[in-house]
Formats: sequence, structure tokens, C-alpha cells
Amino acid sequence: MQANTSYTSSTITMLNSVNVSDEIRKSGQEDIVFIHIPKTGGTNIACMMKAISADSSKAADSSKGADSPKAVFNHRFSVKRLEGVSPNLFKRGTMGGYPSQDALETVKAHHSPRFISGHMPTGLIEEGGFKGRYISLVRKPVERAVSSINFDYQRGYIASKDVETYASATMIDNLQTRLIAGKHHMDGECTEETCRAAVSRIKNDFLFVAPTEATNTVTALVATLYGEEKVASARFQVTGEKLYNEKSPPEPLKSILTERNQFDTRLYDHVVQEWQLFKNSHITEVQPGSAEEGTYLTLPPDMLMTKEWKRLTAHEINEHNNKVDGSLMRFRQL
Repeated sequence: MQANTSYTSSTITMLNSVNVSDEIRKSGQEDIVFIHIPKTGGTNIACMMKAISADSSKAADSSKGADSPKAVFNHRFSVKRLEGVSPNLFKRGTMGGYPSQDALETVKAHHSPRFISGHMPTGLIEEGGFKGRYISLVRKPVERAVSSINFDYQRGYIASKDVETYASATMIDNLQTRLIAGKHHMDGECTEETCRAAVSRIKNDFLFVAPTEATNTVTALVATLYGEEKVASARFQVTGEKLYNEKSPPEPLKSILTERNQFDTRLYDHVVQEWQLFKNSHITEVQPGSAEEGTYLTLPPDMLMTKEWKRLTAHEINEHNNKVDGSLMRFRQL
């Protein structure tokens, strides 16, 4: 088993900056809980918040004035590792990284703003008494499920001969709908009621939910909420050893996953429409100029291994990209 095998892009992408409405910018002063659905592109956001939290803490410690910056407290609730079980795998009744009451109390001891993330369902804001909203990314359901299968194959959790059984009897159905609907929907059948609960959650309790295709915009948006106007990043947790193309899996796997994720398909279509409305109302993307000045908070390709980030100019990022061939980098994640 290659339990810690990871791949990342060797190149670094400078993300477009975003201007956001005052209404949305205020969210950075409250708590945000990121419902990180596996294989939707959320690892970059989690890595970025680790860097922002550390840098903001340093800035707050060094400033003495009344208007000193307020550090954002970042905490990731990790999935408990079990031998031979993928951290991406949800079965019926499992809660992923949803914390115990003791673990939750530790986070509650810190003041807002807090950024909390994990592979877990909604429910944390209410149980923890946090003041804020959820965010999340969703992906086309068959693509997401195949990506999860590829990831689990890469790390040795499943063999190719077992994929159809894994997809039909091991992986939970409609994971995205269930996670957004909340912890009480992680067991039993996924029904129309579950779907309605997820849509209601999005309307009432989420700042936004975006499709995976908008990951770069969402990453820049979250960074802006905490004062980072320029972000550059490699792509993390890219699956380098694939059984299938996510966009065109073979039959009958495609049929199995389509049938088992019908509510996720409806949810995804709903999110695409709602995200476009949100973006039109609150976000303006700004492409970097040819003579871009200043430095980018940069998440380099080896960050998952070294836990370190950098501040680089556009020139330095371009120099880095000119030295690599664009292939994926393979390493063992610590």
C-alpha cells in the first residue's frame, strides 16, 4: 500500500485577484466553516488558510496599535486514520472528520475570526455556537466519485477488480447532498427530504457553494476576506495513477455512479445557477497585468511535504515555471 503517495503540479499558477462586495468582505470578521467534500478541489483552500493564519498571527503579534490586525484562527478537523481505510471514504453513518465534543471545545476557546475545515457534514456552527456561515465546493457527481476511486486505487485501498463492488456497495450514495444537508442525513436513505434539506441549508446557512470549476476564483475570494489580494499556487492532491478518465468512465461503472448519485446531480445543477447569481452580485475578477508588482502569497509544489509557503514576485514565479517541464511531482506526504 502506498498510503501517503501524493502528486502535485510542478508549475505555480498566479490566480486572478478579486474585488468583493462590502457585504461579503464582512464575512472574514466572523467564523467560516469549510465543508470540504473529498475530491472537489478544496485542498488548495485548506493549504492557503494554513499560510494566511500563520502570517496573520505574526502580524498581530508584532503590531501594538489599537487598529492592529486581528489574526484568523485556522483549524482542520482531520479524519481519524484507520488501517486500510481511505480518509476519503464515507460509508453510511460515518461522519468523516466531525469532531468530538472535547475537540470542539478546544476550537471554541479561540476567538473569532475562525476558519474551520474538514471532510465532514454541516452541523458544527450550531453545535459549537459559532457566529458565521458555511462554504463548500461541489463537483459533477460521477466525476467526483471516479476521482475518489482513482485516489483510493493510487494509495492501494482498492484493487481494480473490486471497483464495481466498491462503487455500488461500499461508497455512500449522494455524498455531496448528504454532507450539505447535515450530520443527521449521513445514515439511512437519501430522499427528496434530504435534497430539500441541502437546498435549504445552502439558502439559509451558507455564504456560498461553488462548483469545482470555480476553485481558483473561490481560493482568491477566501484569501481576499483575510486581506490577501495576491495568491499563487500549485495544484495539490492531483491523482497521478488513474484507473479511469473522470470525464469518461467505462460502463457499467458510469451507470452505477449515475444511478446512485441522482440527488447529487440535481444539487450540482442548483449550485451552478446559484453560484453565477452570487458571483454576478458580489465578485469582480481582476486579471494580473503584464508588469505586475508586489508579491504573491505562494503555495509551492512541495508544500504538503514541507508545510512551508513563500512570498514570490511574478518574475520569480515565472522563473520557477520556466525551470520545470509541467509534469506532476510525486512524493510521500508527511
